[in-house]
Amino acid sequence: MQFPPESADLLAAIARLLDEQVLTAVPAHLQHPVRVAAHLSHLVERELRLAPQQAARERALLTELLGGEVDDPAAMLADRLRAADDPEFEARAWPVLVQIARQDIAVAKPGHDSWEGE
Repeated sequence: MQFPPESADLLAAIARLLDEQVLTAVPAHLQHPVRVAAHLSHLVERELRLAPQQAARERALLTELLGGEVDDPAAMLADRLRAADDPEFEARAWPVLVQIARQDIAVAKPGHDSWEGE
């Protein structure tokens, strides 16, 4: 029995083909669209590979921050932050939001998620 390749593997192969073979073979006016297509293929590949673990990690972080399971933790967090009535909660929320943002950046722009600047 032959198992089909996973979607992420197919997207990685498409991105490599576009980057390594197609880009240099097309006229200059088509190179930018080919770069964009390759970038999007890489982006969706990373999303497919990382999303399940990232979603679970985000839910765990928000559950801990909010003190328990809720139906829509992102909405509850937004409501609590909008209320701006608990500085201690806001201080605890900041590192959680940073971790969640780093996860998103790891998909969108790998390598930039480790930045420690201001």
